[in-house]
Amino acid sequence: MNITQTDNIALFLDFDGTLVEFADTPEGVIVSPVLRDVLAQLSLQLNGALALVSGRSIQSLNALVGLPLTMAGSHGAEWRYGDGVLQSAALSNPAFAQVRTQLLGFADKRGLIAEDKGHAVALHYRTNPDKQPTLEAYIAGELGLDQSQEVRVIRGNCVYEIQPVGVDKGVAIARFMSSDPFTGRQPVYIGDDTTDEDGFAWVNAQGGVSIKVGEGPSCAGVRLSDTGEVLAFLQLQLDKLRQLDDRTKFGVGADR
Repeated sequence: MNITQTDNIALFLDFDGTLVEFADTPEGVIVSPVLRDVLAQLSLQLNGALALVSGRSIQSLNALVGLPLTMAGSHGAEWRYGDGVLQSAALSNPAFAQVRTQLLGFADKRGLIAEDKGHAVALHYRTNPDKQPTLEAYIAGELGLDQSQEVRVIRGNCVYEIQPVGVDKGVAIARFMSSDPFTGRQPVYIGDDTTDEDGFAWVNAQGGVSIKVGEGPSCAGVRLSDTGEVLAFLQLQLDKLRQLDDRTKFGVGADR
């Protein structure tokens, strides 16, 4: 792992499967007080250069985390700096609008959990794994979305994410890195799923550190086993930042 300066990183974090364990329903995940405190303190130590980058909507993230963190939701189609104004990409995609309606109707008839994020739709089958083949046949066969030039399908952990082409987590990270307080820092991104590969690829191209949580093929350069190891990694970075801060306060040169 080649983090050049701990106090000069820009930290980007996926949410589900990375910071929190999966639950049967999207809103059933648990954010522990320990995790919440670590995120708040890391953001403070990094002067705000920490962002959550998730497929969830920012409304969902905000309700679960309860912190004024910088966030990108719906794979980067919407974003917010700290507790500032929610912004969203100006997307005009009639093909996605049509598919969105079809997918929501299909999920309702089949008893699948559907997240309508506006800029994306997620169809979950964690509680109904036997319905995955039917869902695959509908998306790949009947709708033919894998051949679409306007709509993208990402097969994640017990979920199908369908979104307009041109929206992904790499784009979201690049947007944040183009402005303060992220500009000039070394990007570090932690994620667990296929939806994070765009983020890993962008970070790798910029000389950053990409960290994959769990098994499976990935372009990430570093591996952590589970959310517990992620929390331990974050706590370690926080300890390093506090030590550097103490050295500066007492007039001791930061040993980098």
